[in-house]
Amino acid sequence: MTQAGWYADPYGGGGHRWWDGTRWTEHVNTTPAQQPQQPQPQQPQAAAGMVLHKTRSGVELHADAHAITWDGTTIELAKAEFVGYTAVQSRMRGPLNIGSVHTSTDYHFEIGFFPVNEAPGIAFEETGLRANKPPSDWQFLVDLSRTYVEPRLLRQFLAAVEAGHTVDVGKVRINRSGFVGGNVSRGWDGIEGVTFDQGWYFVHARGAGKPILRVPQQNQNVMLLPRIFDALKR
Repeated sequence: MTQAGWYADPYGGGGHRWWDGTRWTEHVNTTPAQQPQQPQPQQPQAAAGMVLHKTRSGVELHADAHAITWDGTTIELAKAEFVGYTAVQSRMRGPLNIGSVHTSTDYHFEIGFFPVNEAPGIAFEETGLRANKPPSDWQFLVDLSRTYVEPRLLRQFLAAVEAGHTVDVGKVRINRSGFVGGNVSRGWDGIEGVTFDQGWYFVHARGAGKPILRVPQQNQNVMLLPRIFDALKR
């Protein structure tokens, strides 16, 4: 979502929460019908009821609002415990012309259950020429995740923290007192939030010149960190 406006509250409760164009704010509206209409974000193609079904190199790929099937494995979106997706650019020198350099982007999408590599899971790979124009199949799977999986996982994580449990999100352990990631352990007081840049999620403290923690985009569920930190920071 890029446009500011009232959207269904990802933290639950049945109301609407104000999205300022970059992050969820603390403003919640339980009677959105009485508020001025705000522009709505462009509907992702996967949320419009479309179905992706094709055969790639002899392997079936099927994806819809209920499940993803790839290489004989089916993951129901309502049950998946993690998702992850990355777009990583690589530069290669041409074999015939020493001076030529080619840039390609490796796209990765995964969804499944913990523990990774032991429980059922799907890993889908594609290669494209530009990161700003990803392959349509990969983008469809990402849209599915953002529409049907991530809001549910976000509610589950926040509910578990509120109940006094510790959750692992992107290999960062989070509870009501604070978080632990790498060699960093902090309470919620003084935390500014989480930003993303060039393949890393950066945790910022108020008044600090440098991030206090960075988390790679390869970690499962890591895309939920900005919204979780916004909900818990004080």
